[in-house]
Formats: sequence, C-alpha cells, structure tokens
Amino acid sequence: MNEPMQGAYKNDLPESHIRARAKFSIVWLVPIIAILIGAWIGYKTWSEIGPKITITFKTADGLEAGKTKIKYKNVEVGVVKIIRVNNETMDVEVIAEMHKNTSPFLTDKTRFWVVRARIDASGVSGLSTLLSGAYIDIDPSSEGKKERNFNGLETPPVITGKVPGKHFVLHTKNLASIDKDVPVYYRKFSVGKVEDVILNKDGESVTVRIFINAPYDQWVNKTTKFWNASGVDFSMNAEGLTVDTESLVSLLIGGIAFESTDLSSDVTQAENNSQFTLYKNHADTLKKAYKIGVKYELNFSESVRGLSVGAPVDFRGKQLGEVVDIQLSYDIDKKKISVPVTILIDYGRIAFKGNKKTAGQIFDSHKNLANHFIKQGLKAQLQSGNLLTGQLFVALDFFPDTQAFTIDWDEEIPEFPTISGTLGGLKLHLGSILKKVDNMMTQVEELSHKLNHNLEPELSVILKQAENTLVTIQGTT
Repeated sequence: MNEPMQGAYKNDLPESHIRARAKFSIVWLVPIIAILIGAWIGYKTWSEIGPKITITFKTADGLEAGKTKIKYKNVEVGVVKIIRVNNETMDVEVIAEMHKNTSPFLTDKTRFWVVRARIDASGVSGLSTLLSGAYIDIDPSSEGKKERNFNGLETPPVITGKVPGKHFVLHTKNLASIDKDVPVYYRKFSVGKVEDVILNKDGESVTVRIFINAPYDQWVNKTTKFWNASGVDFSMNAEGLTVDTESLVSLLIGGIAFESTDLSSDVTQAENNSQFTLYKNHADTLKKAYKIGVKYELNFSESVRGLSVGAPVDFRGKQLGEVVDIQLSYDIDKKKISVPVTILIDYGRIAFKGNKKTAGQIFDSHKNLANHFIKQGLKAQLQSGNLLTGQLFVALDFFPDTQAFTIDWDEEIPEFPTISGTLGGLKLHLGSILKKVDNMMTQVEELSHKLNHNLEPELSVILKQAENTLVTIQGTT
C-alpha cells in the first residue's frame, strides 16, 4: 500500500530548471582595464624613448651620470645615463639618452661640447654653470649621415648653427699672436672670427680657418689679401712716423684684417673654403711677388751683414726682384771662402719703348737682354737701405768705366757682375786717407826733430834776449 503513495508523492515534487552561467563576468573588467592601462603606459613610454648615443671626451670633469643634461639653446634635449672609461683609448665615454624628436639631427656633422666657466679671447663665458653645474651643449645638423657615436669637442666652436657667411682657409709660416676666436677686421670693422688654428704635419707652416659673416663675405675675391693685424705696426716714411692698429682688442689679443683692391661687380666672389696667404703685416701685402724671373749669383768682396732673404733688388729706386738665398761656400781648389748671394730678376717689369723691330732683335731672350745691359756696364752693388737698422739691399746701375764682364751661361746659376758698394768704397777710401795722414804725421815729426836739432843754439840766444827784455819791462813798470 505504501508504494502507490510514494509514486504519487514523487510526481507532485517541483522540477528544477537549470540555466547556463554567463561566459563573461564583470569581475574580470578590473584586471583587463589594468592590463590595458599598463600596456598603454608602457607603449607611450617606449614610443617616447629617444635614441641612445655615445660621446667621447678626454675628461669627465663636471659631468655626473643621471644629472648632467644635454641642452640646445638652453632647452633640455637629453640626459647623461652612464659615464665610463674606454680601456683601450683611456678616453671617457658618455652614454646619453636623447629625446625622440632629436633623432633626425644626430648626424656625422652634429657637434657636442661641455659648457663650463671659461675665459678666452672672446671673453668670459659659462658663468651660470658655477651654480647649476656643467652641461653638454649640442650643435645639431640634419645634413650628413645618421650617427650614434660622436667625438666631443674640447673647446666650444666659434660658429654654431646656420649663420650666413663663408669659411676661408689661410696659410702662413708663423702664427704670431693669432688664436682661436680672435676677430677678423675689414676697414677696422669686426666682420668675422678665427675658427681654428692648426700646425700642419710638415711642421713648417700653419693653417688658419676663419669665418666671415654675411654680407661682408661678398667683398672677398681673388684680389683680397689677409694679414696679421696683431699688435701695433710702426712705419717711417717721408711723412714721418706712422702708427697703425686695428683696435684695442687686436692690440691685446690679436686679429686678422683683409682688404680687396677690386670691388667692382665684374669680380667674382670667392667661394666657400677658398684658400689665401696670410701675410705678416699690411706692408707685406703691398710687396710684389717675385716668383717668376731669372736667378743670378752675386759674389761681393765686402761683408753682407745686414742683407737678408727677401731684400729688394732695384734699379735706381724701382724694384726688379729680390734676394732669394744667401750661402757661405768654400772653394777647395782655390782655397777661398765666399758668400754667394742668389737674386731673382723679373725682366717683365721693364717697359720698352722705341723701334719694336730693333727691340725684338736685342731683347728676344733674357740672355740677350742681360748681355746687352752688362756690356753697357750694368753691375750689382750693396747699398744701405736704413742707416739706423743697417739693412742692406742690392742696387743695379751702370758703371761704364769699370772692367768688362761676360756671363757664363753654362753655369747652373750664372754669375752676375758686382762692384764694391758705397759703404765698401767708403771704407777703402777712409783706409787710404788714414794711411796718408799717418805718413804725413811721421814726416812732420821727423821735420820737427830736425828743426829742433839745427836751431837749438839760435833759439837759446833768442830766448835769453826775450827774458832780458821782460826783466827791463818789469823794472820800468
């Protein structure tokens, strides 16, 4: 009886309806959002990370990892991360992280240098670093190849950025007082600066790089001459003593000046990095260059003290050449020491007038020209150019009454006829005069001795009479 009742009871029980759980729970939103935010922050940080570069310096003076900034126009564009020493070169390597937007400007033409307090030709700079500390400055350039390793400059560059103007290269034998950052003058106006000075590998010359700002660079052309404007230039001429200096700055720290003899619109301006000669002073720029001509050897009988290489060779005040060499030689066969002086004469500086046909027959070559003049008595002699300094020069003139001379053109350097100079001749004349005076004095002494010996008795009587006369006059008085 219980079985039917149990079955009915089971049928009356409620049935359960099972629903499937939702696949996504709102609880998962929190970690997902956190992951997305972290990914975004990571991506943004990664996207803003700039390139890493290595800068090599000789010293790390004033630099600190994590603190030293890299700036452009006082705006931070990077920071130093690591400072280490290269074990091979013993230089300091600075690893820096740059801002992302600096990537296009990191090329092989970009320059870095450390800004510290400095005192140089341009004055005092970097005083702000005494409080804030040193920082690395950058001169960016988008030109050139992409680069990540740089050699830092030990001193700041003179010209930074795209300054309008031109660079020029000057060559000289001696640097004098010219240094980096000294001014360049044009008509006493400061128009540029010296960028760098380099002693050439041959050890015999110096290269000076300068920059001239626009628009003054337009006045540099093939007629331009540069000279050392350092200090004071003294000169003495018919007008008296002249003192010339570019400015007080050039007097203290030095400088370079230039001028052009032709500024017409027809003259082509000098190109960037054109090369010029740097003369010793303004007077040297006015001298004519004697590089083309005929060399001769002079043999003087007197001393050549006061004669130097570069001394002028002139004819009646007109320069025709210069002294190019002075040597001391010993002739073994003749057992004679001489001082050969090599000169260079430019016959092209002589203007010819008259019958061109006759002139063409006589002057068709420098040999015929020299032979023609020497037959008329042309000779070289030493003359004093300055009585105060004792400087000598070679003067050419005609001496028709002197001994004839013939040039041996087979010699490597033909010998040119010479004659004793005015000083040498004066010395000979003075010697002759002194010798004659000495002989005359000897004769006078001998005559005096004879007179004293022959006239001694008569002189005694005369003196005795004179004494008696004086006694009588005294008694009367």
